Amino acid sequence: MTDHANTVERILRDLLGTWLDVPDVVALPLPDEIVRPDYVLQAGPVKFAVEAKNTDDIAHVDFAIRQLAAVQCTGPDAVLLLVVPYMGPKAKRYVSSHDVSWMDLSGNADIRGPGVRILIDGKPNRFAAPGRPSTAFSPRASRIARVMLANPDRRWLQSELVHETGLSGGYVSKVVGRLVEDQLVMLQPTDGRLAARSPSTMLDAWTQVYDFAKHTVAKFHMVGRTGPEVLAALAGRLQAAGVDHAATGLAAAWQISQYADFRLTTLFVSEPLLNPETLGLRPVEQGENVWIVVPNDVGVFYAAKDIKGVRCVQPVQAYVDLAGQPERAKEAAAELRSHHLGWSE
Repeated sequence: MTDHANTVERILRDLLGTWLDVPDVVALPLPDEIVRPDYVLQAGPVKFAVEAKNTDDIAHVDFAIRQLAAVQCTGPDAVLLLVVPYMGPKAKRYVSSHDVSWMDLSGNADIRGPGVRILIDGKPNRFAAPGRPSTAFSPRASRIARVMLANPDRRWLQSELVHETGLSGGYVSKVVGRLVEDQLVMLQPTDGRLAARSPSTMLDAWTQVYDFAKHTVAKFHMVGRTGPEVLAALAGRLQAAGVDHAATGLAAAWQISQYADFRLTTLFVSEPLLNPETLGLRPVEQGENVWIVVPNDVGVFYAAKDIKGVRCVQPVQAYVDLAGQPERAKEAAAELRSHHLGWSE
């Protein structure tokens, strides 16, 4: 066992022993099976089958959940337990939706099973590191996920992704390699074509790291009785002015689904507006009803199209942007996901 694995095991035993008030947590021999957990621990009367990951990235969390579901060698009463260094809020929601027990090495937990219930929250991240980890969902890299999720039934050659995304061959190869490594993308051995293993999981992994605040957002107020009225008027004025634009977030969700009425109208534009006042926009610090957003990558405009007279981003882009929206954004996102993204899993 490596030094890292020994450290993880020690922290696990210390935390479980304290929480369950048992004098010793015993590490049991691992079963001789193809699919087996990383650790098997006995804490008093409770046995734990543990799958540990070094990150709460949803791609890794999803793989751990599937691994735990395949474990059959520790007995029916064993508590299947996912462990990470620190479980962030989006990963918590993802794990909760899969009804899996979890704990982190920072001291937070949501564990339930035969004879055990542990719920601890609010402990700080003991393993925070400076800088951002490598990801397949940086602004440029996410062009690949966006293209694949917008075309969920298509199988792609890397050369086709290069053409579709406008990225270099070397960069596409690097990002695809990361997606394959994270088990978000499957590589067909017969023809080398690529497809999302689970579009739903890929979308969750992207949403987890997507930060709408990284775009450049300008706040305005525009006269109008309703959100849809403001949207229609502003989209028409941008079109007449020759400004490349596309509605997103609540505004796009409304155009796509006519679901969740809204006040805040959000539109991507290809470049900052030089004279917003000529469009009827008054800059404000608060009380805005319009966000004009210059994106951190032009990929947000991929597959944008006219919907009921308003150019809108592709539904996948609208979905990830809704995470940074107020009002009924959560409901609007659920509606898009259920009926407008083109896949069931």
